[in-house]
Amino acid sequence: IGAPPAPPPANAPPPPPPPPPPVIDNRLMGAPGAPPPPNAPPPPPNAPFVPRGRLEDLKKRGGRRDRTARNTTVPRKKLIPGPSVQLKVFNWAKLPEAKAASSIWKDIDEVEYVAMLNLDEIDELFQSKKAVKRTDQGDGKKKSVQIIDAKRAQNFTILLKKFGKTNEELVDIILNCDKDNTISLDMWEQLLRYIPSNDEINALKELDGDPDQIELLNRADRYFYNATKIYHYEERIKAVNYQKKFDERVRTITPKLGCLVRASTEVIKSEKLKELLTIILAFGNYFNYGKRGNALGFKMETLTKLKDTKAADNKTTLIMYIVQTLEVMFTDVENFIDEIPSVQQAAKIALTELKSDVAELQSGYRLLKKEVEHMAKNPQLKGAPNFVQIFNGFLKGIDATMDEVEQLMNEMKKKYTLATSHFAEPSSSEPEQFFGYFNTFITQYMDGKEELARRREEEERKRKKELQRELISPPMSRPHSPSFYPGATTSSQPQTTASSTCTSPLPELLDLPSADVLDLQDHELMVDGLLGLDAAERSAISSGGSMKRRRKKREASSNLSKIDRER
Repeated sequence: IGAPPAPPPANAPPPPPPPPPPVIDNRLMGAPGAPPPPNAPPPPPNAPFVPRGRLEDLKKRGGRRDRTARNTTVPRKKLIPGPSVQLKVFNWAKLPEAKAASSIWKDIDEVEYVAMLNLDEIDELFQSKKAVKRTDQGDGKKKSVQIIDAKRAQNFTILLKKFGKTNEELVDIILNCDKDNTISLDMWEQLLRYIPSNDEINALKELDGDPDQIELLNRADRYFYNATKIYHYEERIKAVNYQKKFDERVRTITPKLGCLVRASTEVIKSEKLKELLTIILAFGNYFNYGKRGNALGFKMETLTKLKDTKAADNKTTLIMYIVQTLEVMFTDVENFIDEIPSVQQAAKIALTELKSDVAELQSGYRLLKKEVEHMAKNPQLKGAPNFVQIFNGFLKGIDATMDEVEQLMNEMKKKYTLATSHFAEPSSSEPEQFFGYFNTFITQYMDGKEELARRREEEERKRKKELQRELISPPMSRPHSPSFYPGATTSSQPQTTASSTCTSPLPELLDLPSADVLDLQDHELMVDGLLGLDAAERSAISSGGSMKRRRKKREASSNLSKIDRER
């Protein structure tokens, strides 16, 4: 077993020479591939494609990938071949190593697939130098290069045209913090929406050192490329926006805070509101006598449900009856709304949104102050001295305003918490809900008051119509004495002679009306006094009555004619 091998026989043929070493493509190691020999013949036109790289290794494994487990926690250096020429940019979002290790990418190895690609063809098709020389439809214009998303680039190009400035002029305005107010606030807000993302910045940085590619960038990409060269570009845009919007934000925030403070104080101190709630509690305990009654208080949402309780006529609601009770028995409580004038406006304020606005105002102040300090420590940065000078003065000018906003915010929180606890409501309630209970009650109260007034007017109109009907049919004349007027006679008395007649000229001079006319005038004057009618109104009513009587006569005559025809 341990004997040495036997020597070869004397007449044995010599052994074959060893095989040549394998040719290794330097591009697999990241180095650029060597160009082919100058006198090498071109490949035949129909020659099959032979992938470069680890083809022999693939053949040994039968064309299958090696799926042996590997350590994914240690970053692996991939043996990817590099292109022989400068290729066009492939825009993608590179996934961090930490996230890739816990996702689908941990089991993916594309190295073998790269070796199977026709890399020479890819270099020929996607080389950037050749793309630069191409023209659009032979018009002599070079084709522009686009890096960012097409839709985003189109919208931003439209925005840039609205500025009326070149890219270089916009960059100078940003570096000078727009101290001359060249750009409006709306345009600054739009500019803030188009801050370059990290992926766009990384893609644009790859163009450094390639002036031909930079020259072919369209306007939106060119602006983004210039923006990447401004130190703290995003911070500068946010600083200018904060400065231009500060006054508007303060004018929006402070009235809302003040309104909530006043409304909270009013509902706590209002004695008429307290007495009104007492009256409603009395109604509730009476209506709910028994197990549901005997309550010490009620939740404020009860104020919104009073109209749901209706009387037997299904028309009068409890809120209307309460209004009527206040008008008759508690007239001093009737104008309780005058003691809580801020409640209706406070019910429209969203506290969550208001707190967010105040927090944004305060955080912007802190970030701007921090950025000013950073720029002051780096005066060598382009535009840094100008930035420090402008915003340092701005911060000093708004220090007092920021203190007032903070104090008002703290006071609002304190007063609103007291108000909610005063009415046994949760402090987490939104003002829209808490003050909304009072606002809804006020609205329903005023609606009930208007409905009662409308009903009273309707009853008054009905009463006047009844009096008008009496006016249409006047009473019979009362009997009068035949000797009421001098010279008046009756058929039962003998005819007097001319010598026995009254010779007094008084009846002829006064031309007095008859007794029937006087009785009718007395009746009309009495009705006029009751209705408060003047002469014109009485004449219109009388003419209306006459027309009604004539209409009845015509109807009666028409009915008689109809009966005659039927007969």
